[in-house]
Amino acid sequence: KLYEAHQYKKGLKTCDQILKKCPDHGETHAVKGLFLSNLERKDEAYESIKHGLEISPRSSLSWHINGIVNRGDNNFEEAIKCYEEALKGDSENINILRDLAHLQVYLRQPTKLIDTRQRLAKLNSLFVPFWLGLAHTYHMLGKYDMAVKTISANEEQMKNEPGYGPYEISETLMYKNWLIELKGDYQQALEHLKEIRPKILDVTGWKEQKANLLFKVGRKETAAMAYQDLIERNPDNKEYIYGYISCNGLDVKQPEDEDAALEVILTLQQQFPSSNTLRFMPLTFSNGENFAKAADSVAKHALRKGIPSLFISMKVLYDNQAKSKALGELFDSYAVQLRDTKRFSDSTEDEAASVLMWCTFYLAQHWDYHGDHERALQLIEEAIKASPETVELYAVKAKILKHAGDIRGARDTMDFARQMDLKDRYVNTKAVKYMLRNNDVVEAEKNMVLFVRDDASHKIQEIVDTQAIWYMRERGHAYRRLGDIGRALKQYHQVLSSFDTYRTDEYDFHSYSLRKATMRAYDDILKWEDQVFSDSVYVDSARAAIECYIDLHDRKTAGKPFDAIAEKKDKPMTRNGSSKQGQHNLSAGVDEVKVAEVDKDPSGATYVDAECHLSEALKYVEKLESAVGTQPATHALAFEVHLRMKKYFLALKSINSLKAIDSSHPSLIPMVVRLVNGLESDTSFAAPMKAALKAQLDKSFGEVTIEGTIKANDRSLDYVLAGAKALVAIGGDSNLELARSMLADAASEKYGETRTLSNLLEAKDLLIKAGGSLESHLPELAKEAKVVFPLSTCF
Repeated sequence: KLYEAHQYKKGLKTCDQILKKCPDHGETHAVKGLFLSNLERKDEAYESIKHGLEISPRSSLSWHINGIVNRGDNNFEEAIKCYEEALKGDSENINILRDLAHLQVYLRQPTKLIDTRQRLAKLNSLFVPFWLGLAHTYHMLGKYDMAVKTISANEEQMKNEPGYGPYEISETLMYKNWLIELKGDYQQALEHLKEIRPKILDVTGWKEQKANLLFKVGRKETAAMAYQDLIERNPDNKEYIYGYISCNGLDVKQPEDEDAALEVILTLQQQFPSSNTLRFMPLTFSNGENFAKAADSVAKHALRKGIPSLFISMKVLYDNQAKSKALGELFDSYAVQLRDTKRFSDSTEDEAASVLMWCTFYLAQHWDYHGDHERALQLIEEAIKASPETVELYAVKAKILKHAGDIRGARDTMDFARQMDLKDRYVNTKAVKYMLRNNDVVEAEKNMVLFVRDDASHKIQEIVDTQAIWYMRERGHAYRRLGDIGRALKQYHQVLSSFDTYRTDEYDFHSYSLRKATMRAYDDILKWEDQVFSDSVYVDSARAAIECYIDLHDRKTAGKPFDAIAEKKDKPMTRNGSSKQGQHNLSAGVDEVKVAEVDKDPSGATYVDAECHLSEALKYVEKLESAVGTQPATHALAFEVHLRMKKYFLALKSINSLKAIDSSHPSLIPMVVRLVNGLESDTSFAAPMKAALKAQLDKSFGEVTIEGTIKANDRSLDYVLAGAKALVAIGGDSNLELARSMLADAASEKYGETRTLSNLLEAKDLLIKAGGSLESHLPELAKEAKVVFPLSTCF
């Protein structure tokens, strides 16, 4: 009772009193460990539980508690072992079986889960969450027929189950209908859908399913009417519109259906003139004259309305070169017409002055997209002159300067925009981001905390607690550019920890969703959680953390270990805005308080002083291999770690994985050369295994060299960078000199469009790492880079 009431200190005191009288009572020791764990005394908790198990090794309660504590510490595999041990002593304990089931679904073990769910349903077949859980497990296994049978056999029980009202019944019936659809019996699903209509509260969901099933059974005319009904409810839903078009026997991806599809959409536009989706949709699949006509309609409407996000909407079309060119010509013609006559060619009245301003605003973004930053800057200045009070203009100017390489100018411009409206959270956020891009960490922090709630005890910690992952990631990148690897790692780990929290938060839904019968949403949650670690923010932060650990290892190996930079400013912002060390209180349970200490390691010394930096990096390499194993960069990073750990077979595996994804990847041959070099220089590696590895490399790649690969791809800077990176890693005077000469020429005209700003900055960093001369190599690169990016200030 004390545990359920969260009175952990009273519970601990009670356990101690019992143990004074019965010191060898194993289960009391285990319960004491449970209370200690919730009081954050983890080591003592595990020791107490271990002692209890030594006294009573077959105690089901002790093993269950051990599982609960391990689960709380995210030791899920160990927790499952503990639950299985607990069941050996009490095979029909519903609480243990339920906890085991939740962990099995969390770890995606459906083949084991099915047995647990069946046991639960057998023990209490009248309890709705148990048979719903069993049905969903069949769903996970693809046994849809069994899932439907399970619900059919038990759904009547919901009427008599406390807590299950009309909403829960509605959700369960819609879930059952979805399962019937999944097993491929569309006609049965349609008949079932009609049958359950009086019990369904999710009317929109029911109508969507009706339209979907009518189309699947071939009743396209009736399906079109169903989609028409849905469009009337929401004329901006793309799925409804595409469904309606499909019901008319048209496929927008087929050129021969273009005219007919446009006619259908035009009819819908007349019925729903306020729909922006219907207005924009023709642009996505039309071409030539049809595209020009549709673009003209969309553009004029947006310019007259003064919609700042017009270019962002149009940007998705820019992958098509013809459409990109057509849009540029269209807006150029608008600008000429408006400057000369103050009206469009087909207008009879003058347009407002703001129309020309927004047209110029669009063109600035258009030319920025195409890399003509000087022209873009000229246009945005023209727009600003016409409307100096419009904040969006300065935001785009900052973006143009950023793309042009003037990071400081971008930061100052965005800060100017911020000061125009100090209450605008979005503009403040963008300004903070630009400050971090300019490495102004302190200034960024001051502005970031402006929008943190006033009653927050420590404002920086509040940012971490609210999981502002964009800020933590950008701050990490800033610290890394400043050379403060410890603080950079601190920020990256905060981002990665946030994603771990997203993943562990799933655990709460395994019980909740079954109790509330929200099975369709539950399945969506599981699918989202399955790909959470493939999010671009997570991937970028994990890669950056791996590179930091590699850097720490290389410095340590070279005899120049990195020392965590001593804390100067990073004291937590308190609610009055001042920096102050100290402690604050948090709730530890009912009527109990525990002291929460302020972060004692703001400099990231814990990460810097890790016993094995490569082992830390390997943890994230394995996560990336699991989550984004189809991305080449994952295997390139894995190779870097495995090679340094002298795990040559794993390094070969990384090479083969990269080759399977992209056999012409710039890093592939340099990786092969580095592996061969590593094998030759490692005298401790067994000769037979060394010979086997070399034979495999020879069979797959033959005789290859870095110089030969660069020569074969002499128009791509990407190959130069990959080759130079490998040469620097291998070392040696001749290799370093070759790298320096290639990198100093990185901005040469022969590399064409591969001379991106990021590539040239990487060339600069590699040149410094290769020992490039401040008198010759670096000035040479800077001079040529200025030709490519004349506005840049970062070379």
